[in-house]
Amino acid sequence: MSSLKEMKMKRILVLIACIMLLMSCRSSMTDIDAFEVVTEITDYDSLFSDKETPLGVIVNLEVRNGIIVTEHGNDEYNFSFIDASTGNLLKRWGKRGEGDNEFIDFGNGFVLTDSLLIFQERMRKMICSVSVTDILDEGCASIATKESYPYTVDFRPLIFNIVNGKKIFAGCFKTGRLGVINSRNEIMECPFEYPFSTEPLAGVMRGSVFQCKIKSNEKQRKTIVQTLASDVFEIYQCSDTALSRIYVSPFNNPPKLRKSGNRYGIDYDESIAGLMKMAVSDDFIYFTYSSLRSNEKERLGNSVNEILCFNWNGEKVRKYLLPIPITSFCADKQYIYGICNNEEETIIYRFKL
Repeated sequence: MSSLKEMKMKRILVLIACIMLLMSCRSSMTDIDAFEVVTEITDYDSLFSDKETPLGVIVNLEVRNGIIVTEHGNDEYNFSFIDASTGNLLKRWGKRGEGDNEFIDFGNGFVLTDSLLIFQERMRKMICSVSVTDILDEGCASIATKESYPYTVDFRPLIFNIVNGKKIFAGCFKTGRLGVINSRNEIMECPFEYPFSTEPLAGVMRGSVFQCKIKSNEKQRKTIVQTLASDVFEIYQCSDTALSRIYVSPFNNPPKLRKSGNRYGIDYDESIAGLMKMAVSDDFIYFTYSSLRSNEKERLGNSVNEILCFNWNGEKVRKYLLPIPITSFCADKQYIYGICNNEEETIIYRFKL
């Protein structure tokens, strides 16, 4: 009898262990960086180096129709145009100033469509558009078209993207997570709130503290919003008449607040670096990622060799491990183009997907 009881007890213990293991596996797969498919990229080459023609620090880059456009900080020109096949530097463009076809500032980030380079002149509350073909044509005057956008005490756009004829802004808004302006330059209703608690912050103060990045997919008419210092991202569908939130990542690490005097800010000692840089293609969304605390990651350097890939429904596709850590990147159907900075040069590496 005792042996039977022992056998039953062993079976029960084994069953409990299996259940706990299964629950653990399911739980771990909810972590944003837990992927069933992990691909180590080994096929890569050096596409471009600025050793001979030093450029300013590359802060953003996009690729479209075989052209990589890089945005620079503290440089004579704000943009560089590089052939994605040969690595040749085709053109530098975009001067700061108040002269003809000069700009007071270039905002933060830009949009690259099939035919246009689009950016903000934030101090003047303008969206500027210029033909990429005109920029690259030495014999053509590349004149930017400018359009003002609404800006009020309760509606303060900071960064933008464009999808389905609408300008989608992240910024500081009295109500809602995003600001949307239609093709008639009118503010549209956008009732979606932050997917995590923002207390005790309310109104426009939320956007000044909980900052984000935003990119769009014109082919699928979708926009993605990534919250900095967290593992939170949201996907929105943009119809002809409205914006709908269709996905929120099952986050475990929303940004943490700290109070200094009467002011609030992000607690970078407690918040993870999380989703850092973002790139999109027609089919996929990519993030560089670190589970380290933000301040710790900054001390160690912001280069990352781990890229998380999702489809535009928010479903996990695969994790890529790069042979070289990168600071920023963009992607198309064939390659990830990653930035690597060292003391002597900035290199754009091309990683085969």
